[in-house]
Amino acid sequence: MTQTWNRSLILGVGGTLVLLFVILFGPLLAPYTMEHFGLFQTITMPDGTPKMASAPFPPSKDYPLGTDLTGRDILSILLLGARVTVTFAVVVALVRIVFGFPLGYLCAMFPRTVGWANEKLSTAFTTVPAVMFVALLAGIFNLSDALTPMQNIVMLALLTALVGLFPSANVLHKKMETLMQSPFLEGQRAIGSGRWRILRKHLLPHLSSYTLVLFVSEIAQVLWLVTQLGFLYIFIGGAIFNEAGPPSMRYAQEWAGNMATQIRAIRTSTMVVLYPVLAMSFAILSFNLLAEGIRQRNDARWGIR
Repeated sequence: MTQTWNRSLILGVGGTLVLLFVILFGPLLAPYTMEHFGLFQTITMPDGTPKMASAPFPPSKDYPLGTDLTGRDILSILLLGARVTVTFAVVVALVRIVFGFPLGYLCAMFPRTVGWANEKLSTAFTTVPAVMFVALLAGIFNLSDALTPMQNIVMLALLTALVGLFPSANVLHKKMETLMQSPFLEGQRAIGSGRWRILRKHLLPHLSSYTLVLFVSEIAQVLWLVTQLGFLYIFIGGAIFNEAGPPSMRYAQEWAGNMATQIRAIRTSTMVVLYPVLAMSFAILSFNLLAEGIRQRNDARWGIR
């Protein structure tokens, strides 16, 4: 029999390892910190005369990918930003699964009460775009520059976790419901097996790989949500608002915020915007491929075509 390579899994693992490497070693490899920036620079014209120019600056020996509108090194932004943006998405996805799994179990055990209520909440949070819910809640809970960066991160993490909690629990509920209706588990209940024993001995082994796929998919979804929030000036770590222009980021290296704050340069300096777009796209694609690869591997393991 010809062996079929799981290309999605290979590419997903490869992309995730690249992201992990950048998260761990990016700060060591970054040429500059975010405190190193300059709006103006003296350049030499073709005729040899000096001229004062303003950022963004094109790629050079000092700045391999050029600089952004504030004069910060783009390569350093990409290397430092992975730790902020990707780690935030992983933590939020983990919170969704950690709280969504027991909620999904309660839905399966009590479908007429807990299950019904969660299904209605899930419908509400999936019918209306999640970015609108987070933006509304951010306004209600006053995510502003009055809070510290860590307080902003915690509040935004809770809000983004909340809008995905009920849909995640609903997905797990449906999967548990399917398993609970299988003849084997019906037989376990008939012989008097308790709910805890059924969960620990029978549901958890079957749901572990399925939950892993959901967790990885949630990371990609959170990254996409964070990207949309950036264009509403809701940044990871908060924003600094000023009357002279658009708000600035507390964490200048954050990828989503960079896309939003640099978008006005897309006509004159396209790459300033394109680099963080490529970085975010690479991360989202890597986690989606990883989730699909794990799903295909599980299907092959259980003989599902």
